[in-house]
Amino acid sequence: MANDLDHMLARLAQQTSDVRLDGLEDRVLVSLARRREEMSASRALIPFRAASVGLAMAVGVAAGGIAAATTLTEPHRFDTFSTGAHLAPSTLLEGRG
Repeated sequence: MANDLDHMLARLAQQTSDVRLDGLEDRVLVSLARRREEMSASRALIPFRAASVGLAMAVGVAAGGIAAATTLTEPHRFDTFSTGAHLAPSTLLEGRG
Protein backbone atom coordinates (compact mmCIF):
# COMPACT_ATOMS: atom_id res chain seq x y z
CA MET A 1 0.00 0.00 0.00
CA ALA A 2 2.80 2.43 0.84
CA ASN A 3 4.37 1.74 -2.55
CA ASP A 4 1.08 2.54 -4.26
CA LEU A 5 0.84 5.77 -2.32
CA ASP A 6 4.41 6.73 -3.22
CA HIS A 7 3.70 5.94 -6.86
CA MET A 8 0.49 8.01 -6.86
CA LEU A 9 2.22 10.96 -5.17
CA ALA A 10 5.06 10.81 -7.73
CA ARG A 11 2.52 10.87 -10.58
CA LEU A 12 0.70 13.78 -8.96
CA ALA A 13 3.97 15.71 -8.61
CA GLN A 14 4.65 15.32 -12.34
CA GLN A 15 1.28 16.78 -13.35
CA THR A 16 0.94 20.48 -13.95
CA SER A 17 -1.76 22.27 -12.04
CA ASP A 18 -3.94 25.12 -13.21
CA VAL A 19 -4.46 26.44 -9.70
CA ARG A 20 -3.38 30.04 -9.31
CA LEU A 21 -2.36 30.95 -5.79
CA ASP A 22 -1.65 34.59 -6.61
CA GLY A 23 -3.97 36.77 -4.56
CA LEU A 24 -5.47 33.84 -2.62
CA GLU A 25 -4.94 35.55 0.72
CA ASP A 26 -6.59 38.74 -0.51
CA ARG A 27 -9.60 36.82 -1.81
CA VAL A 28 -9.95 34.99 1.50
CA LEU A 29 -9.77 38.22 3.49
CA VAL A 30 -12.32 39.93 1.23
CA SER A 31 -14.61 36.95 1.61
CA LEU A 32 -14.28 37.07 5.40
CA ALA A 33 -15.01 40.81 5.45
CA ARG A 34 -18.10 40.29 3.30
CA ARG A 35 -19.27 37.51 5.62
CA ARG A 36 -18.83 39.78 8.65
CA GLU A 37 -20.91 42.50 6.96
CA GLU A 38 -23.66 39.99 6.17
CA MET A 39 -23.69 38.79 9.77
CA SER A 40 -23.94 42.32 11.15
CA ALA A 41 -26.77 43.11 8.72
CA SER A 42 -28.52 39.92 9.79
CA ARG A 43 -28.17 40.86 13.46
CA ALA A 44 -29.61 44.30 12.73
CA LEU A 45 -32.78 42.70 11.33
CA ILE A 46 -33.48 40.49 14.36
CA PRO A 47 -35.89 42.97 16.03
CA PHE A 48 -37.88 43.33 12.81
CA ARG A 49 -38.07 39.57 12.41
CA ALA A 50 -39.25 39.13 16.00
CA ALA A 51 -41.86 41.85 15.54
CA SER A 52 -43.16 40.28 12.34
CA VAL A 53 -43.43 36.85 13.98
CA GLY A 54 -45.25 38.39 16.94
CA LEU A 55 -47.63 40.27 14.63
CA ALA A 56 -48.34 37.10 12.64
CA MET A 57 -49.08 35.21 15.85
CA ALA A 58 -51.38 37.97 17.10
CA VAL A 59 -53.30 38.01 13.82
CA GLY A 60 -53.60 34.22 13.88
CA VAL A 61 -54.83 34.14 17.47
CA ALA A 62 -57.32 36.94 16.80
CA ALA A 63 -58.65 35.28 13.65
CA GLY A 64 -58.88 31.92 15.41
CA GLY A 65 -60.65 33.48 18.37
CA ILE A 66 -63.16 35.22 16.14
CA ALA A 67 -63.79 32.00 14.23
CA ALA A 68 -64.30 30.08 17.48
CA ALA A 69 -66.62 32.74 18.86
CA THR A 70 -68.78 32.79 15.74
CA THR A 71 -68.95 28.99 15.78
CA LEU A 72 -70.27 29.01 19.32
CA THR A 73 -72.88 31.69 18.69
CA GLU A 74 -74.30 30.23 15.47
CA PRO A 75 -77.12 27.71 15.77
CA HIS A 76 -76.11 24.13 15.09
CA ARG A 77 -77.20 22.82 11.74
CA PHE A 78 -77.79 19.16 11.25
CA ASP A 79 -77.15 18.11 7.73
CA THR A 80 -75.02 15.48 6.08
CA PHE A 81 -71.64 17.10 6.65
CA SER A 82 -72.21 18.86 9.97
CA THR A 83 -70.49 17.81 13.14
CA GLY A 84 -72.67 17.19 16.12
CA ALA A 85 -70.38 16.39 19.02
CA HIS A 86 -73.31 16.22 21.40
CA LEU A 87 -74.64 13.28 19.35
CA ALA A 88 -71.48 11.22 19.70
CA PRO A 89 -72.02 7.71 21.08
CA SER A 90 -69.87 8.49 24.11
CA THR A 91 -72.29 11.22 25.17
CA LEU A 92 -75.48 9.32 24.28
CA LEU A 93 -74.56 6.12 26.10
CA GLU A 94 -73.44 7.63 29.36
CA GLY A 95 -76.03 7.55 32.06
CA ARG A 96 -77.85 10.73 32.92
CA GLY A 97 -78.25 11.00 36.63
